[in-house]
Amino acid sequence: MMALIVMVLATIILSSLIWQQHLAIRQLEYQRDRRQAEWLHIATADFARFVLAEDSRATTTDHLGEPWAIPLADTKIADFLRGVDIPQEIRHVSLIGQVTDAQSRFNLNSLIDASGQINPNALSIFQRLLENTGVDRSLGQQIASYLNKTGFIFQDVNDLRSFPGINDTTLKRIKSSIIALPEPTLINVNTAPAEVLQALYSGMTASQANSFVSARVQTPLKSNAEANNLLTRLGVTQTGSNGFMDIKSSYFIARTEVRFGESVYVGQSLIRRAAQGTSNAGAVTTSAELTRIISNRFYSTLKE
Repeated sequence: MMALIVMVLATIILSSLIWQQHLAIRQLEYQRDRRQAEWLHIATADFARFVLAEDSRATTTDHLGEPWAIPLADTKIADFLRGVDIPQEIRHVSLIGQVTDAQSRFNLNSLIDASGQINPNALSIFQRLLENTGVDRSLGQQIASYLNKTGFIFQDVNDLRSFPGINDTTLKRIKSSIIALPEPTLINVNTAPAEVLQALYSGMTASQANSFVSARVQTPLKSNAEANNLLTRLGVTQTGSNGFMDIKSSYFIARTEVRFGESVYVGQSLIRRAAQGTSNAGAVTTSAELTRIISNRFYSTLKE
């Protein structure tokens, strides 16, 4: 009887040790995969910086027909390393990459100008954006007044959740049209989606906004004057006199998805590029001097 009890206890202890060892191995594998995914994201972000720097040397405008806007399709890492002996665990790892114009959205931190006062033009745009998405426009004034009073600076659009009247449903409606950048910025009308354009111009209808997007695809805008001429042809009553439109950008987002087995590692970097077309930018010889990473985010999730 004692021998049987000892054998059962030994089996339980051994099973526990094997299970703990299994968990330790899985944790090490997760840490290894995450670190490798982080390095892949860093490499991709550096490549994005190079492309953005070269674009800055070549042109003074930014539009969706440029090389930086071309996404990297779902690609096996092994395809980049043909002829090289690579570890088995990364042979089936895949990477998706995309650079987007951060100034295609309304910047929440533009609500307050450089002097610390509420920018009335930015507030009007934000209120129209809220109204067009079915959100109470008065929330715009409340948020701007709070920023003016406290000096609060948005670090992320999810910070809006702390404001009364903003819940998950409300945030979901406007999230694709807003962003939080570290300084006030203009809106690039060459890259802004129709809903942002409609908020930018008070006299623009949804149909006119879609027509604006279609027209710029065929002929990207090279100046604010060309944007105003297009607005006139479309019959928009307001022609950008609010001074919040531009045809170039300084902030971009590099986003990657690295797939390891059943896990997806998502990386996102905010990149700031030096002003285009300036003598200083022309004298710079490296992408590292022309661009810099402002912030990084990295997280993992299960594959859908």
